[in-house]
Amino acid sequence: MQVQPFYLKMSRDNSWYMDRPHFHESVEFLMPVSRGGEMFVENQVYSLHPEALFILPDATLHKTLAAEPYERYVLHVPIPTIHSISTPRTDLYRRVQEAERMVETGTRYNELLSLLKRLDWEQGRKNAGFGSDLNQMLLLSEFLLQALSMAPVRRWADELCQIERPSDPGSREGALQISAVLEYLQEHLAEKLTLERVASEFFISKYYLSHCFKEATGFSVMEYVINTRILRARRLLQDGYRVQTAGEMVGFQSNEHFIRTFTSLTGLPPKQYAKRFSQGERK
Repeated sequence: MQVQPFYLKMSRDNSWYMDRPHFHESVEFLMPVSRGGEMFVENQVYSLHPEALFILPDATLHKTLAAEPYERYVLHVPIPTIHSISTPRTDLYRRVQEAERMVETGTRYNELLSLLKRLDWEQGRKNAGFGSDLNQMLLLSEFLLQALSMAPVRRWADELCQIERPSDPGSREGALQISAVLEYLQEHLAEKLTLERVASEFFISKYYLSHCFKEATGFSVMEYVINTRILRARRLLQDGYRVQTAGEMVGFQSNEHFIRTFTSLTGLPPKQYAKRFSQGERK
């Protein structure tokens, strides 16, 4: 049995500051071990504290601010790994998308923390013996199942439809509007997107959209589009798609532009990235 890729690390920092949000191509599970600081997820702010569990789907904007010593377990699980563990009856990836971004684990915190510690130990063994690979997948599956089973379903579907132009860019209505814009960009990523097109979809000026989007996410609209396209292209390359096909599927109009942009943002040309991934040198 080949162990599906995932990344788990216990991180410790005296302080932690991100100047703007970022996002990943994998699903992130973050469990604070220390108390203090804040996690910004999309347009919500949460306190960092033990008994909290953050569930962040791929391409979810987030950033962390912690002025005090900050300890946490961070687990990144690629989407193909989640699909490989799922069944028709238990779709873990769909559950990830539906789950609240922050879950209060309460009395089950130690149970989840114990699973991560055991998984961390198993993954770090230098002389892994018989059954180690299978044990890793069993521990990972158990953590995903327990974490997602206790996560409430988000209650945001109706709110995303409230996209009237707010009078104050910092108001709650402004945040809801940006959430709707993010969803629109994800759904139309493969199409030709311009600032003018997106603004017209929401009946606002491109200048107002630029201001609100930058305030909420730290990215310009087109920066977000480009970064999201590259994240999605990386996933397609991992799945075996040819370079040109992957670029076309995520919305690049020319193969040269795709290769240049991919190389700039990842540090590797897409063909070399795909080769390294297939050889097991995964990041």
